[in-house]
Amino acid sequence: MIKKEMASKVKDLKKDLILEETSKYFEEIGFENIKMSDLAKNCDISVGQLYKLFVSKENLYYEYVSYQIRLFYDKLQKLCLNVQEPEDRLLIYLDMKFDTFKSKRKVFEAPVMGDPLFFSKMNTKQEKLAKPIYEFLQKEFEKLARKKDLSQDVDFLQVAYVFNSFSMGYIEHWLNTKGELEIDSKDVLKRFIRGFTSK
Repeated sequence: MIKKEMASKVKDLKKDLILEETSKYFEEIGFENIKMSDLAKNCDISVGQLYKLFVSKENLYYEYVSYQIRLFYDKLQKLCLNVQEPEDRLLIYLDMKFDTFKSKRKVFEAPVMGDPLFFSKMNTKQEKLAKPIYEFLQKEFEKLARKKDLSQDVDFLQVAYVFNSFSMGYIEHWLNTKGELEIDSKDVLKRFIRGFTSK
């Protein structure tokens, strides 16, 4: 039993080290230009070993996004540690989200991102890696509703999902128009709250 657990932890560690290296590749040259053989060589492992950890290039991409979600959530927790106001915590989330997409544009232009079910597939994975982020948003909207003395008879998890999609709309527009992602997080939050609080 202990041997199995150790083997699993070693495998996870290997995956994370490769994903760290993959992040640099994806962010420099984009998903389409990545060759598994080049990545294996760069990580100093065989192509066979790479395919044992990631069964396909698409699987590697999903694992990369999962890895980035974990990093995003850890950083979000640290930045919000001493921040009390729900609006301020939501602004930190938005700033981080927009900055992340801005710095990884080449990655998010990958054809796999064009799959309309991409984020559904990501979130229905067994690990449900995006769940802590949605729970974070849910709690902040619950606090915001109490602060503004709004009805508590609301599915705040649903509000979290809608807010994520609302902010994602700005990013999708940016990716499709090839313009600059110059978005004021305060304005985005204000627009959403206006719709959320209106009766």
